[in-house]
Amino acid sequence: MSDADVHGGPVHDDEAEHDPDEEVQLWRPGEVTLTLLFPPFPDPDVTEREPLPAHDPVRARRVVEELGTVAEVLEQLPERPVGDLAWPEVRADLDFVAVGCWGGVVMVFEPALGSDLLREAMTAEVARQRARHPEARIVGSVALDYGNCYLEEQVLLPSGQEVFAGGWDCDDEDGWTFAGDPREVLRAIGVDRETAAEVGFDLDDAPCERAWSDLGVLALGLHRSPAGGVEERHVSYFRVRRSQEGAANLADVWFARS
Repeated sequence: MSDADVHGGPVHDDEAEHDPDEEVQLWRPGEVTLTLLFPPFPDPDVTEREPLPAHDPVRARRVVEELGTVAEVLEQLPERPVGDLAWPEVRADLDFVAVGCWGGVVMVFEPALGSDLLREAMTAEVARQRARHPEARIVGSVALDYGNCYLEEQVLLPSGQEVFAGGWDCDDEDGWTFAGDPREVLRAIGVDRETAAEVGFDLDDAPCERAWSDLGVLALGLHRSPAGGVEERHVSYFRVRRSQEGAANLADVWFARS
């Protein structure tokens, strides 16, 4: 049996030179998610959202095929709950992308969108999605643990407000990169600072100490979701061949080399 038969497609030079069982350098599970929320947006005065609709696998296939980190979908595997998604442990695990499409919410679980302020993978994909879907709220969230944790959050609203925050949890404010005004984002989505603080995003904290991921949760209205949030929602699960961009992102961020 040839290598092409084993892997489900042609073997490329950039794949053949790497050991699929090589362990990734990250220490503990983290988060690399890209989420889009399409109108109509949730009413900020409603205290609880209706349950999300069922997953749409046809739409999920279109979403994964349009990612800049994916050259080709090689296999579509059975759906699984978000809570059952495994954190990558070896190189071969990085060939998989999960996508959930639940009505107006599209959530992408994509390790090749990991960033570290040197490789701006999430920033590039957020810009790509903004050009394709200017009507959507877009949130890119990264938390990667190398012993110290790199954190990044991007929130973009169709009305023009946006925020970027990125840095290492061991650094003070001077070691972080910030852009935009979170107060403008909160005003635009109709959330006051007291509600934001209750959720976890407190404007009274120093910028480097804020739970920036909770600003994304607020923008998506997920703080009003029923108990369990998206953990029990089903997603489509794909094995993919990486684009040149996606392969470079993975090498730099997950293995610290190109």
